[in-house]
Order: sequence, then C-alpha cells, then structure tokens
Amino acid sequence: MAQPTPKLDFFVLEASDYLERLDVIAQTRAGVAPGGEEFVRLARAFRGSALMAGEQVMARAAQGLEAAARAVRDGRLGWDERVRAEVVRAVDDCKVLLRRVKSPDPGDSQRAESIGSGLERMVGQPAPAARAQPGGLDAGGRAFVAREAATIASTLDRVSRALSVDPLSRDALSGVAPAMSQLRGVAILADLPPLADTLAAVDWAVKSVHAARSPVEKEAAAAFDAAAKALARAAREVVETGRPTPESPEARAFAASLLRAFVRVGDPVPIELLAPADATDGVVTAGRPPETEGSSPSVEFVSQGEFLSAAATELGRASSAVQRDLRLFAIGASLRPLIESGGSPLTRALAAFAEAGWWSIGTGAAAAEPERFVEVVSDAAATLRSAGGGADEPRLARLLSAHASRLLMRLPYPPPAPAPVPAVAPQPAAPVAAAEAQPTRRATAPRRLPALLPQEGGGLAASWAMLEALIDRQGLSQRPLEELLGIEAAAVTPAPPAAAALAPELPIVPIESLAPAEPAIVPIESLLYDGAGAQRRVVEIRVELDELLAGPGAAQPRIRDLLGEVFDLVDIGFASAR
Repeated sequence: MAQPTPKLDFFVLEASDYLERLDVIAQTRAGVAPGGEEFVRLARAFRGSALMAGEQVMARAAQGLEAAARAVRDGRLGWDERVRAEVVRAVDDCKVLLRRVKSPDPGDSQRAESIGSGLERMVGQPAPAARAQPGGLDAGGRAFVAREAATIASTLDRVSRALSVDPLSRDALSGVAPAMSQLRGVAILADLPPLADTLAAVDWAVKSVHAARSPVEKEAAAAFDAAAKALARAAREVVETGRPTPESPEARAFAASLLRAFVRVGDPVPIELLAPADATDGVVTAGRPPETEGSSPSVEFVSQGEFLSAAATELGRASSAVQRDLRLFAIGASLRPLIESGGSPLTRALAAFAEAGWWSIGTGAAAAEPERFVEVVSDAAATLRSAGGGADEPRLARLLSAHASRLLMRLPYPPPAPAPVPAVAPQPAAPVAAAEAQPTRRATAPRRLPALLPQEGGGLAASWAMLEALIDRQGLSQRPLEELLGIEAAAVTPAPPAAAALAPELPIVPIESLAPAEPAIVPIESLLYDGAGAQRRVVEIRVELDELLAGPGAAQPRIRDLLGEVFDLVDIGFASAR
C-alpha cells in the first residue's frame, strides 16, 4: 500500500538511524558479546517503526534481526565470527531495501523473507504459526491491537450508557476520537476485517450524532453499545487466534443497528396529509427552485466524484456481508448532508442523486443488489469527475439525474394486499360488469417519495420511471386497461348453446400423432422486451439522447430514430401492465 510522502520520509529517516546504530553493534569483534539490551531495543524499534509505517517487507527483515538479538542477549547464541558475519550482512541488506522503499523491486519481498528466515534458522527458532496466514500478527502485534480495541470498546460502552441516561449529553462523544487515534490508520488493520470498517463506521456515527439537532434517540445509543460489544469480541479473538471473526454475531448486530439508527427512510404517509380535507382546491403545484447566479466551484464536484469512486471500489471489494453493510453505511452517511443542498442545476442534480442513494441504502435495495449499486455509483462518480475544465454543467446535471432514476427504479415498494377469496363461487345468473367483478383491494397509504429530480433533469425517461413506480405502488398494474382509462368494459357474451352441443361430437386427435417429437421451441416472448426490460432500455436511451443533444447538428437523424424507439418501448410497457 502506498503511503503518503511525509509519512514515508519520516520512516526512512527513523529506520536509517536505527540501522546505522545496529551496524555499529554488529561490528563488535567476535568473542566479545555486544550490548544485549541495546541490541534488542534497536531491533525492536526498527521493526515497530516498519509496522507503524505499513512497510511489511522491512518489518519481516527486522523480525529476524530481533530474533537474533534476543538469542545473543539470552546466551542461546554465541557471538562468533559466523554469527557476526550473518548479522552484518543482514543489516547491509536492510539498508539496500530501505533505499528502494519508495520504488521497490519485484524481488524485494522475497529478499526480506530470506533475511528474516535465515536469521531465525541460525537462532534455531521455528516459524510461528501466525506466519502461515497472510497478515498474521506476532505476540507484540496482537497485544497492541487487542489493547487498543478494548480501550475503544470501553469508551463506547460509557458513551452508550451516558446517552441512554441523558439524550442531550453529546459531550460524552468527545472521548471517542482520542481513544481511536492510536489504532486508526494502522496498516495491519486492513488484514483484520472488519476492524478498520468498524472504526470508520463509529467515526461516521459520531459525526451524524453531532450534526443532528434533536436529542439522541435510543437506537443511536444502542448502536454505540453494539459497537462496544463487537470491538470487545474482536479484541479477545485477536489475542486468542490472531484475527477477529468477520461474521460474528456481534459484528452483524452492530452493522444492522447502524442502518436502523442512522439510515432510515420515511414511514408511510396517510393520504389525508397530502391535501387538507376542508380545502376547495386539493391540487398541489410543484415549486420552482430559486434562481442563482453562476455555479458551484467545479473542484467540489470533482472531489465528490473522487470520493464516490473510491467508496464504490471499496464496496465492491467487501468480503463479507458485515463489511458490505458497514461500507454502505459510510456511503449513506456521506450522502446525507448533500440532500438539502441547492444552487446550480448540477448541485440540485447531485442532491437528487444523494437522496436516491440514501433511499436505496435505507430500503435495502443496495444491499440486495450490491454489484448494481456499485455500478451506478461508479457511473455517477465518473460524471462528477468530468465537471472540471469548463464542462457543460446542464448536460452533466441531466446525466446525474438519469443515474438517480436508475437507483429509484429498484426501490422495494410493498406490493398491494391480496384480494380475499370468497367461500362460495357466485352463481352465473346475470352478467356482471368488469368494474364490479374486480376484486376489492385494501387501501394502503403510499410511501413518501423523495424529491426525485430537479426540473431541468426531467424528461421522458425520468417521467416513465416515476409512472412505473407510482403504478406499481398503487397496485394498478393488475387492473385492466379499460379501468385505467375510465372506460366501462363490455359485458361478456356467453357462447351459443349450439356451439357447446357440437363440441362433444368432434373427434379429438392427439397433437403428438400429427408430427414427430422435436426439440423444445424457444418462446418468442423470451426474445422480446418485457416491461422491466423496456424500462431499462428507456433509461439507456435517455443517456444517449443527452449526449447527442449536446453534440453537433449531424446527430438529428439518430435522435429521431431513438425517439421512435422510445415510444415503441412505452407501448410495450403499457402492454405489460395489462
């Protein structure tokens, strides 16, 4: 992992000093034991500096030096010419590796392993069991990680208790950041999932509590308590086995409590609240966003795009459901402050995308389809990163709004209630109108829709996506087209009795006897668009239309063809709704 330049420069200076002093000790002539405690102290400091800098290659070589220093100090290894020559060679090799630490050669890892294992074989020390696993910790590393994780767990337990007693006592959160400072950023945490994601999620949770103006809710206090239990178990497991369990019950409970406490969507809103009962005019008109001069700095959009790109990449690399949920929470917490932003068309489009992402995470759609969520977020990040250099912001706003529509199309709205089944079938005495024959449905309050798209980001694709969502939520997709259009369906005319009387007299010939058996025929329906496929294709066409409209006039014939395809897809969508 590449380290920031100041941190790497500091490690090079510090390690160079340790190696020079180790070289002085290694020059002690054979037969005269070098300073044992100083030898061990310098070797241990060299290894600790490499671990803190995340330089596992240098740490492996330093581990062999420390093993040799301990053996010499304890008298298990005599300081003869052979031992002296091996230590001098190891120190010189470490200096060579240190000079190439900023641009390592492909064989440096094998060389460091050879240095460490060679010195350990000379000492007669068997390879520790932890080294059989990548990223395994020795006793010192285990003690450090376990001690710091236990300290953080104790702090979070006190925070949870304080918030449960007094929901306004945000001062209790001031001790969380100092408690995590020693462990956060340590490179070895990347090999101990989900410790790094747990600490990052705790940091986001603390920021969310500070940003809220209302008293801290019980669910938030419970989330900190769950974090304390997850870290306490991780500390015990690091001591016992060298690594925590990624899918422990405590870790799963913490991830679930985070999404439940901090990433929540609105509850269903009664239909009566959408318009006053005593109002003469119940039509609600959409407001116009305030006019603003100029636009937001493009560097903010580019920075947000870089963050979303990195977050999507990390989400795609999640190795467990717990790690996936923790990283989804981090993305949701970063999107939440953007929802209320306004200003230029691109800023409002970013707010619409942030709200769509928030709803996708809160409703569980992102967790159900993480690959698709990563794809959409990556596309939105690419759009934002192209905002610099005098880019066409209205066009980027339309693209970003289209990405928001892609997220909203997969929101898991509850299906309508099934119709009750009558105990006795009705008698076919008189024809019944189609509207009366339809089973009754229980009226359900619609879930509150977010402020989906800015007015500039609308269009046929966005309107079609909204229409599909509303039809699906209201349960209209199962009703006949006549009822949707308000047309009274014609009564069903029974067949003449003569036709029914002739049916038994006709001989029935099995169809198999008319033609030999053939392989199964692929239904033509599987080769055509269905409603969902047509809907996805409409969104794709909209993105292409936005690009063509922003280009030269030569693209007009292609735009005409795409519009014709759009209206065909709309007809397919209505046909699927029948």
